Amino acid sequence: MADYSSIFGAITKNVQARIDAASKLHKQLFDSAIYPTFLEWDTPSVSLNFEEIIGTYGISIAAATIGDNSKEPVLGQRGIETYANKVLKHALTTSLTASEYRKVLAILDSKSISPNEAKKQLTDIIWGKTEDVVKGVQAKIDMILLGALSNEGQFTFDDTNNPEGGVKGTINYGMPAGNIATATTEWTDANIASVNPFNDIVDLLAVANEKVKLAYFLISPSKLAWLLKSPMMRAAVLGTNNAAAPLTLSALNNFMESNKMPTFMMIQRTCNVKKGEDIYPVTPWNSKNIVGVPAGKIGKLMNAYADSELRKEPNVTYSMYERIRISQWGVGEQQGTNGTEFTKAESLSLPVFTAINGIYTLKTEA
Repeated sequence: MADYSSIFGAITKNVQARIDAASKLHKQLFDSAIYPTFLEWDTPSVSLNFEEIIGTYGISIAAATIGDNSKEPVLGQRGIETYANKVLKHALTTSLTASEYRKVLAILDSKSISPNEAKKQLTDIIWGKTEDVVKGVQAKIDMILLGALSNEGQFTFDDTNNPEGGVKGTINYGMPAGNIATATTEWTDANIASVNPFNDIVDLLAVANEKVKLAYFLISPSKLAWLLKSPMMRAAVLGTNNAAAPLTLSALNNFMESNKMPTFMMIQRTCNVKKGEDIYPVTPWNSKNIVGVPAGKIGKLMNAYADSELRKEPNVTYSMYERIRISQWGVGEQQGTNGTEFTKAESLSLPVFTAINGIYTLKTEA
């Protein structure tokens, strides 16, 4: 029985071949994702549910999910992942457009294109669809990770960040109240001449250093720009006589490192979300907060085997990128539809913080 889709045939096997080749070179194929910096994939489980996670990591979860047998929506050419199932199933499916499908047929029927060139063109088309869906799943993982990190250990699923999914509610990862500090005066443009941000940072470190050595302060681009313009921060780093000089991130981090303090890491991530026919950007990082984290991995991606790993279907090509399952298949007259090809990526997973007690938040604005 064939194990590949009807139109591309065995060329779909090139997806796993490309992933394997990159893995041997320790190359990150999808370099927009942030979670690999902070999380590592845990060993997959056959059964993984909220109860197990709550019991192990002390997480408080209040969320409604759609049924176990629910299917993810099939999206258009630019879609975003949705949730299903009780483990948080991130899934995204895309298809060839009618013109793309006809282009594939033209390549297959062409007498003027060499077999190698035809194979390359078809592989590029397949890989483009694979990138779309894998990056979609990665975006949702990043959304949860960055949202929770920058919102005092909590992430809320709502109509803005998960409009086409069934999950609504909040995951509370249990950041200790003592790990959350508030700036003496708000870090705003109106207060920039009077705020001493360096004092706020030192006060936070005085508390954190009792338990853990922080390695980085995670900060949004807008808050970093404010910090670099702050007269008192410039004076602290450059000296009073040079307080009017421009302050750069490099100079700031050199100063922090020389004083055995955490350096600043800018978090810049935007995820596209689809609601009906509309696509809009969501920035998961709360720019009002700065977050201190220790070095190394601060958590795990708990995950379960996808259904297709436990029971493969015929005429479907499967690939794996990390713990993201990729499926490719074709439909046509036998299924009572026009001919097209589908590519799907899914991951049954949930970020958890093993170092939540060592993560600190500085709230710079109300």
